[in-house]
Amino acid sequence: MDPNTLEITEQPEGLRFTRIRDLVNRTLNQNFGENLTPGGVSSGFSELDKALGGFQKGQIYTIAVKPGMGKTAFLLSLANNMAVKENYSVAIFSSERSNIKMTNRLIESETGMSLSRLQSDDLKESERDHVLSLLSNIAKAKIYIDDTPAMRVEEFCNKIRGLKHLPAVDLVIVDYLELMTTDVSKDEDRPDQLSRILKKVAEVARELGLPVLLFSQSAGLQNGSAPADTSKLENLPGFLKDNSDVLMLLNRNDAFPVKKASASRHAVELFIRRKADPAAEMVVPLKFIESIAKFTDFS
Repeated sequence: MDPNTLEITEQPEGLRFTRIRDLVNRTLNQNFGENLTPGGVSSGFSELDKALGGFQKGQIYTIAVKPGMGKTAFLLSLANNMAVKENYSVAIFSSERSNIKMTNRLIESETGMSLSRLQSDDLKESERDHVLSLLSNIAKAKIYIDDTPAMRVEEFCNKIRGLKHLPAVDLVIVDYLELMTTDVSKDEDRPDQLSRILKKVAEVARELGLPVLLFSQSAGLQNGSAPADTSKLENLPGFLKDNSDVLMLLNRNDAFPVKKASASRHAVELFIRRKADPAAEMVVPLKFIESIAKFTDFS
């Protein structure tokens, strides 16, 4: 039987149907409607899913972001895509912002309205149902936020081992690496401490079979002889490259200039390199909508 056909029961013998999706795919040599994330958690960004095949179990995905690039906006865009739209269960460890501040940012980003306006109930009748629907979707999302400040990595590992009391968690997000501490000697250099912390996070991710998305502000930490331009993954600190299964670097054109005359002001480049294949660097295009602090697919 042709795999592109579908037999329908109780139809006249010999009648065969072909899905329109398969015909479109065959005509345009595309994969519309196909699963881009076999066995992985979808990021909700189509090009990123094509590049990674989703976030895979037991893998560490480190996203290096310079201050002012939109780290929190990108984190919340990912969390919204995964938990609100794709119905995954996401645990967020946010040492930088309280759970209330994170929630407020997510509400403003998704509704496109300020919190003060929402709280004042100053909505037109035509807006009310739509906004209430958005808020209901956020409230129902399986997002769990731990805002313990300066969390020790040992405490973090114990906490994610204890996630089994929640509905099955599909992905863990950490914001961010440099805010984590460790029980090791304070005499150890900070890069060595961060390397030790990252290794412990990687160990527990593999142990539990959970993908961990780890944000880092180490994009500004250069190797001694490295140039100031951090638009290339090779310029990132060695401990990130050595201990990440996938290393990414977020580069917002309107916040950090790039040498592309035709680049859109709101275009974003996400550089990607897999530890298993360091020679193959990919670049995924995204778009940053500054007015609502939200990242979307580039179009």
